Amino acid sequence: MKRLNLEIRSGELIAIQGPSGSGKSTLLYILGCLLNTYEGTVEIEGRNISHLSDDDLALLRNRTIGFIFQQFHLLPKANILENTLLPGQYPSEKPSKPDATARAKSLLTSLGLADKFFSLPNQLSGGQQQRASIARALLNDTHILLADEPTGALDTKASQSIMEILKSQNKEGRTVIIITHDPEVARQCDRVVVLRDGEIVEDRLNRETSAPVKNEEVTRLPRITRVDKFVRYVKVGTHLTPLAFQSLLQNKTRSLLTMLGIVIGIAAVLSMVTLGTFTKHKMIESYAEMGVNTFIFYGYPNWQMKAVDKVSTPFQSFNWETDILPLRKIFPQIQAVSPMMSAWRDTTVTFGGKTVDQDVRMMGTSEDGLLIANRKLALGSNFSPFHVEYRSGVCIIGYSIYERLFQNSSPIGQVIYLNQQESSFACKVIGVLEPRSSNNEWMKPNFQIFLPYTFYQGVTDPWSSRIREITFQLRGGSDVQATGESIKAFFDKRYGKSARFDVGSDSILIAQMNKFLNLFTVLLSGIALVSLAVGGIGITNMMLVSVSERFKEIGVRKAFGATNFSIRVQYLVESILLCSLAGFIGLVLGFTLYQGAIYGASKLITKLQFEWVLEWPALLLSVVSILVVGVLSGITPALRAEKLHVIEALRRE
Repeated sequence: MKRLNLEIRSGELIAIQGPSGSGKSTLLYILGCLLNTYEGTVEIEGRNISHLSDDDLALLRNRTIGFIFQQFHLLPKANILENTLLPGQYPSEKPSKPDATARAKSLLTSLGLADKFFSLPNQLSGGQQQRASIARALLNDTHILLADEPTGALDTKASQSIMEILKSQNKEGRTVIIITHDPEVARQCDRVVVLRDGEIVEDRLNRETSAPVKNEEVTRLPRITRVDKFVRYVKVGTHLTPLAFQSLLQNKTRSLLTMLGIVIGIAAVLSMVTLGTFTKHKMIESYAEMGVNTFIFYGYPNWQMKAVDKVSTPFQSFNWETDILPLRKIFPQIQAVSPMMSAWRDTTVTFGGKTVDQDVRMMGTSEDGLLIANRKLALGSNFSPFHVEYRSGVCIIGYSIYERLFQNSSPIGQVIYLNQQESSFACKVIGVLEPRSSNNEWMKPNFQIFLPYTFYQGVTDPWSSRIREITFQLRGGSDVQATGESIKAFFDKRYGKSARFDVGSDSILIAQMNKFLNLFTVLLSGIALVSLAVGGIGITNMMLVSVSERFKEIGVRKAFGATNFSIRVQYLVESILLCSLAGFIGLVLGFTLYQGAIYGASKLITKLQFEWVLEWPALLLSVVSILVVGVLSGITPALRAEKLHVIEALRRE
């Protein structure tokens, strides 16, 4: 275009003629606010459109200008009513009135399409499709109609019918601008402008036009601040959700196949993380006898300490009152604590003329000792704090001792006699331990006899009466290894080189096993997330293909008022909807899979009982993954669709 000076008055019916390459289409794109790469000034209703933002230009196309295309540009998978309603959906930030459906039906009825509301475009003739496109252009009561070769693809009869419709719209006060090469169409217009090589070579009047019609001022969309951006996403996303859902339904097979990757990924995340956590808990429970949250702490004098090594407080053994009890305040994770004193001398136990003289081992503990050792009672009761405080001569015997000494009689309240070399003493039985198996050759749990440690100290030899082993039980979730090392550091600082302190190796082994199981769960989660990422990539590819296939659709939507932001949000909503639907199915499938696995395992493993399991962290991770994958999968296609130029899209075959 060059040296072009054209004024079109409101209410005119004008034809713009010219050979191919004369600039007709370029002029149409400029007048329709679809092209802004020009020099000069273009005013619509007294407003310089070069000063308007992209959003305001979209609103102008939506409320003021209606497009009628030679190729109709009806969305092929939407029915005629849905095509007519398209301008009413935009701009999504400021949609048209809620009575748009009633107006669309009224327009289609007035144009002879009352029985075609739910027909697809390919089920209509060319003339009917063009009338549907005219109804779409009029939906928002636009007062400027831009018609690009509106009769070019029609026969003579259909062409004349379309011209009559356009002339009737002009008589109602609308400005009608027709791009045409047909002289017959030009003769029916009030004014004809002929272009050649981008210049006006003729501007003639066929007849006088009526007085100009006063139109409304061009409106603008409100400016969007950073604070409002999230609200804008929510508002536009909510408005476009039905449209996005409709787009997915139009490609059911492809959508279902794409969802399959997300279904598998979410099912894998939920089931693997849950099964990993469930397995960890069960394995930890199976090691309860080893003391999952317990450890033994050893303290012995340092016999190798040199004479030059000076210490303020030499260590001989632990003092219960000054060394052990204060630890509860220093380390609040300690739940229970007990001395673990044992006699290695040969011990015999006698009752009613019967004697057990092999494998008997005498133990001294506090009232928490059995709890920490996870020993349960078959008969009777545990020590009370009073038994410990007053050094009561009571005892709890192992199950094998009970079987050999008492057989069918009750041992509770009976007095038994214990002998160690030259010492002998009596104690009253208050309990019998449940039987326990052990693979340890020297550890015979069913031949153990537990005494209050205060009583034990009074009946054994001086060396065995010293407290050198302490068992600790920590609260759930505490780090056993870290706590053990902290207690060791505490006593190292107190007694220096006069003592050797150590943490039981079993507790360290269990702590390491716990860390390994945590790592195992993380690895399972990682594998599941990789499968989910693959599903997300599948959605991205599908959406990119969808953008390529829907170039014309995007162009049509932008031509009728869709802002770049609306296009972006629509594709993001489609991606999130796809992931949400697939994610819900994946959650149900994952729940079914891991519950089925637990049920199957319970049938194969006798000690494992079936239970309903719901790991909230796994469920939360799955839900967050759905949202994250939905957003990330839609970003690239959304940005590509948003940046697509209207003219390029409309010209794409």
